[in-house]
Amino acid sequence: MTNFAQTLFNSILSTPNSKEASFLCRLYFKSLQLLRIVLIRFSGDPIISYNLDGLEISIPLSHNLPLIRKTYPYYSTNVGRISCALRAKYPDLTLIDIGANVGDTVAILRHQAHYPILCIDGDKHFFSILNKNAENWIDVELVNSFVGDTTSRFSGKIETLGGTGHLMEDQHSSQQIEIRRLSDILYEHHRFANAKMIKIDTDGFDCRILKSELVLLSALKPVLFFEYDPYFFGKIKDDGFQIFQALKDIGYKAALVFENTGEYLISVELDNNLLLEDIHQFYSGWKAARYCDICVFHEEDSDIFAQARLNEIKFFKSVRVG
Repeated sequence: MTNFAQTLFNSILSTPNSKEASFLCRLYFKSLQLLRIVLIRFSGDPIISYNLDGLEISIPLSHNLPLIRKTYPYYSTNVGRISCALRAKYPDLTLIDIGANVGDTVAILRHQAHYPILCIDGDKHFFSILNKNAENWIDVELVNSFVGDTTSRFSGKIETLGGTGHLMEDQHSSQQIEIRRLSDILYEHHRFANAKMIKIDTDGFDCRILKSELVLLSALKPVLFFEYDPYFFGKIKDDGFQIFQALKDIGYKAALVFENTGEYLISVELDNNLLLEDIHQFYSGWKAARYCDICVFHEEDSDIFAQARLNEIKFFKSVRVG
């Protein structure tokens, strides 16, 4: 069954499905997708192999990352380029990946440069695949835990879809989910106590996690790369917009904003409240279909911010036609 799933997966990725593709190609692609859905439902979501930026990783057939990359080839490549620019300034760079999933960010980062990475993920299914992938990696440490704004347990459930998952509080659930603060996790992983970059992808909890770790952030001053989606703020009753003032108060100065497809959008100073409000409003009301990734730089890394901004402009200018 695994061989069939791999063959199906390879066929899906190699079949054109853009608007420019022929009607028969698009029809064939849809039939392959339907077969994929059936296989996932009745065959326990088999594990297949995927070459991501030159690194072979295992992923479940249900994972949508390959399809996203097929449509948006620059999806998530930005974090690799930014970390590479950061490493030029900090040769002893270490990075923390919160919401590491199956290790796809590791593959993207390793494509650019090699440095120690701490991968944290609480979903047991994704973590088991991450653990399998990590057998072939060095300088990667793993933590099976959800990260939150407190270290505690709560009644809830984990909702997963298409290779991503998020926590949902449910007082009627018998499942007790443990969450831990990042600062508590770092007590056990001293190698990353001075990490200069933190990437967070937790489907809505990103800003809450950051606001709970302002003391840690003010000490480390790491570059922060996180998902910003107002849709999820409402679901967890969090005022995510407060993060900009909170970071500004501890010395963060400017940010790069990316579409969720990976495309570079704009840079913004954290004292430009009107532009930040416009960004917030623009990404509101999409029900998670459209959001942005934000990379924030401390004033001590204003040089890296300027370099990363120019790098993104140059990169997208080189890959676009016309």
